[in-house]
Amino acid sequence: MHVSLCLLIASGCLAMRLNPVGWSVQNHARLQALLDQPVSTAHGRAPVAAFDADGTLWSGDAYGAFSSVLVSKGLIDGDASAAVEREYGRSEEQERERWLLESFALFKGLRLEQLHAAAEEAWDGPGLGSTLRPEMANLVSCLRAAGWRVLIVTASPAEAVLRGAQALGVPEGDVLAVRLEADAAGVISGRPSPVMPLTWREGKAAALDA
Repeated sequence: MHVSLCLLIASGCLAMRLNPVGWSVQNHARLQALLDQPVSTAHGRAPVAAFDADGTLWSGDAYGAFSSVLVSKGLIDGDASAAVEREYGRSEEQERERWLLESFALFKGLRLEQLHAAAEEAWDGPGLGSTLRPEMANLVSCLRAAGWRVLIVTASPAEAVLRGAQALGVPEGDVLAVRLEADAAGVISGRPSPVMPLTWREGKAAALDA
């Protein structure tokens, strides 16, 4: 992946200038021209830049690290988790939604606070936090400083990615991830919440349009 490095002052970029290191001449020119353009807020809305999470903003696997912590604590069954991951990986594209939903069913009966604690552990220290791509953090900072709204769109549970979004300066409301259904006591049903589209395949575009 070609990368960008912004010159930072505090949390922003100096005049939104992208360092050309890591970019092709053509791509750097295109991106710099984009940042140099006046931002249009037609209809009261800022322009949007949407990014996937795993493999784009960070090199780690947020869901994998998050679920591994839950397995290590005995909160979800390790064999069942491995089986779901295996079947998802070898299934045909049209069958993968089934295994995605099965991965959420592993959390049935857990409390949201347990997921939050697992995410904290997954992101701390040498974990997922070390896989954040500095060049992408700088690019996100440049875009936000230039007046863009930056969205993260992912099929992972929100709990698995919110710490990464926070590190990038992206507010929770701009993270379009799977929200797990939970009752008033915070106990998870094992299903995605019907409040928003399932952010997978065509659902990502639907979530952006919502």
